[in-house]
Amino acid sequence: MNKYILFLPLLVIAFSQPLSISPELTYQYESDNEQYAIEGLAVQDYELIIIGQYNKDKLNILSRMGYHLLDGVRSKPSNFTRQQGLHWVEHPPGIADDQSNYYVADLKLEYGDSASFFYFNKWDQHWGPGVNSLTISNKIPRFFHFGFKWQLQENIRFEYFHGKLKSGIGDINYSSQFTDLRGGARSFDITRNIAGHRLEWQPLKQLIISGSELITYANRSIELTYLLPFVPFFPIQTYVGETDNVIMSGDVQFIPNEDLRFYGVFLMDEWSPPYTFDKDNRNWFGWQTGFEWQDAILPKSRLRMEYTWTDHRIYRHRFPVNDFYSWGYPVGFWAGPHAQELYADYSFSVGDNHFEIMLSNAKRGILTDSLLADQYSRPNDDPIYERFSGGTEEKKVLLLSLNRDITESLNLNVSYTFVDWENAGFNPSDPQADADLPNIQKHSMGIAIRYGF
Repeated sequence: MNKYILFLPLLVIAFSQPLSISPELTYQYESDNEQYAIEGLAVQDYELIIIGQYNKDKLNILSRMGYHLLDGVRSKPSNFTRQQGLHWVEHPPGIADDQSNYYVADLKLEYGDSASFFYFNKWDQHWGPGVNSLTISNKIPRFFHFGFKWQLQENIRFEYFHGKLKSGIGDINYSSQFTDLRGGARSFDITRNIAGHRLEWQPLKQLIISGSELITYANRSIELTYLLPFVPFFPIQTYVGETDNVIMSGDVQFIPNEDLRFYGVFLMDEWSPPYTFDKDNRNWFGWQTGFEWQDAILPKSRLRMEYTWTDHRIYRHRFPVNDFYSWGYPVGFWAGPHAQELYADYSFSVGDNHFEIMLSNAKRGILTDSLLADQYSRPNDDPIYERFSGGTEEKKVLLLSLNRDITESLNLNVSYTFVDWENAGFNPSDPQADADLPNIQKHSMGIAIRYGF
């Protein structure tokens, strides 16, 4: 009995602080889930999450821990979908044949004020003004990273982070150490790290100019030189041996008034100035343009339109351990390299009801090893690859949804999704694997209920 009494002072101290712990239960049903290249696939999702929050002075902590069950399917969704990718999904003993599950463990820890703070996170990142970022998006599963945001002046902001990605490339040095007596083994990946810094400058109220630089590197825990936040990564990677992968991007936002915003983004993976204007070039680019209009047509509404284009040579590297991918998903644009998307959404509120209409028309092409080898030998005398000539996958999605808070604790979302999917299940790295891929159409009714205790 005495050992339990010893914990009482700790509990009194903990719960006397601004700490909140709240369970949350979510149920979601889709009659023909848009994320899977299978027709007539009904999927149910069950998730139980414990949300913890602690806020005191300059310290803010948010954590999400829980369990997620997928009912109706065992395979991972297609990676040709805008939804965030999944990490480790398994089929353990004790669940049905058509079920799989995974665990949730995410954390945001911040210290500072709203303008300048340090962070230590396993969470999303999103850099850039677009809905679907070219630089860092939330397509990859939440990943560990630490860094800081710093408001240098009223109109200048800087951010730096260093993190860890999942390479998906096995490390043979560890495989023999994790083989049991029955012959079972666990695979350990080669370490893949990422570092980034971003500078935003607002010279005028109507204009924001930003620049970002990212680098991936592998086979070492931390490269100390990449811990220098204010030094460009491009010269550093030559200093450490020219083995790493640098991507640079810039974006401009024009804000003529408080309701309207135009933006453009340009991403450069590699550039050879002498060949800039030649057809046979080394311009590995991606670009994006779009706008956002608040109170468009109706009050309390928002209209967004965006077009994104990526070259087939970006995000990948001559050494695959340095690809800009995590868990098999691109760090930047959700459809990856050799892709494009026309995107639009319109949302508005009527009373307590929030409506949204979303349209996406996306297309992607092949990403074979021969294309990767060819990009590093350009310019040469071989025929120049024509965009989308080796096969494509196309997907048009229409989403209509209604979201409403029934009570303070209960939220309801009802949706309808239409999908027109050509070459569903296409494999960009091996386009000949399936000669006759289906063209499918889906009409899915969905419902999601979230209850916070």
